Amino acid sequence: MKKLQNKANLMAKVLSFACIIIISSCTTKPPANSGFMSDYSKLHEDRYGDKILKWWEKDGFNWRQYQKIILDPVVLYYHPEAQDKQIEPEAVKKLADYFREVVVEELYDEYEVVTTPGPDVLRIRAAITEIIPANPAINYPSMVVAFVPLDMGGAAIEAEFLDSQTNEILAAMVDKKMGSPGKPRGFTKMGYAKAAFEDWAKELKKALITNP
Repeated sequence: MKKLQNKANLMAKVLSFACIIIISSCTTKPPANSGFMSDYSKLHEDRYGDKILKWWEKDGFNWRQYQKIILDPVVLYYHPEAQDKQIEPEAVKKLADYFREVVVEELYDEYEVVTTPGPDVLRIRAAITEIIPANPAINYPSMVVAFVPLDMGGAAIEAEFLDSQTNEILAAMVDKKMGSPGKPRGFTKMGYAKAAFEDWAKELKKALITNP
């Protein structure tokens, strides 16, 4: 009986902690400007109600006029508040490669990724400005006891979309995505960061197709 009570108390504590994590994740603040982009003054909140996403688009910009993509090498910055969690250069390269991989994979059936500018080629320059690792050592027991990951990471991004021939900036964005308890990816340090990359790739494809 005592063991059962201890287990119940442990589960109650885990669930309480999970609620705190979930509430705090819902109040994520927009990322600070990193200085990667040339101009932040035109950015505004997303018109569809996303409080984290900051966006700007040139009047009359038609996403559908571009059928090919140039994706510049992705720049990565490590989360400044996670100084005690080291990330190896090899892991940084893998994250950059993964970002490119998921974008190419998401677009391949509709858009060609090229290296040469042209009238129908959109250039994308992007920086991952925060990498927030999860802690698998915390998430394994919390998933076993309460089926909820407690330490959810994520990532923040800044991106500019340019005409590949003129280098005119046509659109820009700043966004941050944190992990969700409903999509557990916390069994690896970078699981939630990779999930953010995948979401951005899907959103890019949607923008190119629907001209939002």
